[in-house]
Amino acid sequence: MAEYEHRTDRPAMPEWIEQMAAHFEATEAMPLIAGRILAFLLICDPPERTAAELSHALSASTGSVSTNVRLLLRLGIISKTTRQGREAALYRVEEDRWPQLVRHRMQRVTELEQLTESGLRMFSGQGERARRLRTVHEFYRWLSAEMPELWRRWEREGKGRLRF
Repeated sequence: MAEYEHRTDRPAMPEWIEQMAAHFEATEAMPLIAGRILAFLLICDPPERTAAELSHALSASTGSVSTNVRLLLRLGIISKTTRQGREAALYRVEEDRWPQLVRHRMQRVTELEQLTESGLRMFSGQGERARRLRTVHEFYRWLSAEMPELWRRWEREGKGRLRF
C-alpha cells in the first residue's frame, strides 16, 4: 500500500492518482510511475517534495523515481530547486507551464498537416492511397486552422479565470 494512502483525509486520493497515471500512460506514453509522480505533485501539501519523499509516498524505488523525475523535468512539467542547508533537491509541478506543453502539441498537429499535404502531392492521382491520405489530411487541415483561434480564446478568456 502506498504511503499516500495512509496520510490523507481523502479516501479517493490513491484511486485518483492511479487514474491520472493511467491517463498519462495512455495519452502521453508516459510510464505509470511518471504519471503517479505528476499526479502526486499536483495535489501534495506541501507542494515541493524530494525524490526520497516521492519514493516513499508512492512506494517506488529511488531509481525509478529518479529516472521519471528526469523525464518530467525534460518535459518542463516539473521543476527542481535547491535550498541552502538542504542537500536534497525539491521537485514541484509547474502548472503555469501546462499551456506551453499543449501549445507544443498543437504545433505538432500543424507539422502533421504539412506532412500529409506533402504526401498528397506525392500520391496525387493514386486512387485509394490518395483518398485515405486526403481523409486524414482534411482533418488535420481543419484542426490546424482552428487551433490559432482556440489559443487566442485561452489567452483572452482562460488565463483570467486562474487568479485565485
